[in-house]
Amino acid sequence: MAHLETKPEELHLERLATAEDDQNDLKLVGDNANEASLDSNMSFGQTVRLYWKPLLMCLGTAVCAMGDGYQFKMPGNIVALRGFIDQMGSPNAAGVNVLNPQHVAIWGGAYVGAQMLFLLVGNWPIDYFGRRPMLWLTQILMLAAAIIELFATNWTHWLGAKILNGMSVGCNVLSATTYISEIAPTRARGAALALYQLFWAIGSFAAAVGLQVVSTMPVDKWRHAVYSMFFFLGCAFLILVWLPESPRFYASRGNHEKGLRTLKRINGSVPGYDADHEYGIILKELEDGKVLLDKQKGANVLDCFRGTNLRRTMISLTPIMGQLWFGSPVLFTYTAYFFQLAGLAQPFLGTVAVNSVLVGFVLISLVTTEKLGRRPLLVYSGLLMPPLLYATGGLMRAPASTAAGQGLIALACIWVAVYASSVGPLAYVYLAETSTITLRGKTVSMGLFLQNCGSLVTSYCTPLMLASPSFGVSSTLFFYASTGVVFTVLIYFVVPETRNRSYVELDEMFEAKVPARHFDKYSTSIDRSKQSAVNSQQV
Repeated sequence: MAHLETKPEELHLERLATAEDDQNDLKLVGDNANEASLDSNMSFGQTVRLYWKPLLMCLGTAVCAMGDGYQFKMPGNIVALRGFIDQMGSPNAAGVNVLNPQHVAIWGGAYVGAQMLFLLVGNWPIDYFGRRPMLWLTQILMLAAAIIELFATNWTHWLGAKILNGMSVGCNVLSATTYISEIAPTRARGAALALYQLFWAIGSFAAAVGLQVVSTMPVDKWRHAVYSMFFFLGCAFLILVWLPESPRFYASRGNHEKGLRTLKRINGSVPGYDADHEYGIILKELEDGKVLLDKQKGANVLDCFRGTNLRRTMISLTPIMGQLWFGSPVLFTYTAYFFQLAGLAQPFLGTVAVNSVLVGFVLISLVTTEKLGRRPLLVYSGLLMPPLLYATGGLMRAPASTAAGQGLIALACIWVAVYASSVGPLAYVYLAETSTITLRGKTVSMGLFLQNCGSLVTSYCTPLMLASPSFGVSSTLFFYASTGVVFTVLIYFVVPETRNRSYVELDEMFEAKVPARHFDKYSTSIDRSKQSAVNSQQV
């Protein structure tokens, strides 16, 4: 076919020779009549049945996120174990070992800082070395951190482990979301990306339960909390041996023989699958990205803020930043602390309830994301989460009672259910699928970096707000409810519907400046081509 007879670079130059102005560029990007994938006419159920192999690969990639969730939850809880305190602390005036608060703060800061550092440079090795090598690097870093944790005898050893953990989590969230977005079929891409959030939640839940179990053991058995990491690592290494590289990475590097061969390995079992045609669509995605970038004369992070890429970057960032400002720092990062300050007799039960609901509703979101769409879930969740926080804050001002405690857990669980079926998983969906293929790695790394910047602020301020006599738990919830209202408005006007749209269709609609509220009804060149074919058959 024509796409494979000419190198992408030569094809790009040929078309640029005729592209004399922006209108010609728009015509090129919008010319996708012959770029429809096999699954474009399939339902979600049909896609899952026929494309089971690439979706199984997405599932395997997401399973590797269990270690991320575990490492996110464990550091904030293990510091409460007496055995850990005895090992890492020093005697106070009364002769009792305590942790130095500065050391605890350094551990947390180093973890987030290492994650942010990797996100700053992470798009370069992913684009240069590939997605699969970076998935391997993630688990190698995590293995090194787990070994250090097993033999750590002082706070500096633990600091080294936290730095490696932060780097591994930053590497995995960047490479895993990029990889899944590139091999998942269009009709199931949202559900595939939501798998990352699902297994992250499972890992986080495992950490909460595991540390509670370890707390009932003799104090010198605190290192048992680290052993679970080797189970997650073992699963990840077995999966990575089987996973192939992304065909889109090979295409971007000009290695078309390997790219086509890998595409056949991933999707070759699908009846009627035309690998040459589908690989040509990948080349068209790359071609569109190069044409759009040519207007800005380069390809760097600044290109994310130029031309139509500025709008795409804003869409990518809005849901991922919304995760913070809809109240997750209160109900996830400081779950037990929140319930303890709220007066709950057994705050761990509240933590278990919240994490159970999180896992269950993220699982439900795998279906609703594709059946109901991305934008409706985001908008409706924005209309529900702020009122729930206002109601929870109001309940906090009622006299303490058993009924009030039960009501508090119920409202928190409802909020988590809404979050887990909307902005929780969908933030990663929009982050990975909204940018052009040439800027995807840069957009994902930048979005996660900015989220971590916001997380540094909220992680420092939220516990101070919760414990402050002049602010307190109730006012903290009111604050996040108000910021949630702001993000609901942003989502309504900024975030479009991307369900069932291929990357070439998204390129076309962004270049045509289609309003966010009209994406689901817009007729692309592919839609028009399909309709013409139907009309011809009827005639």
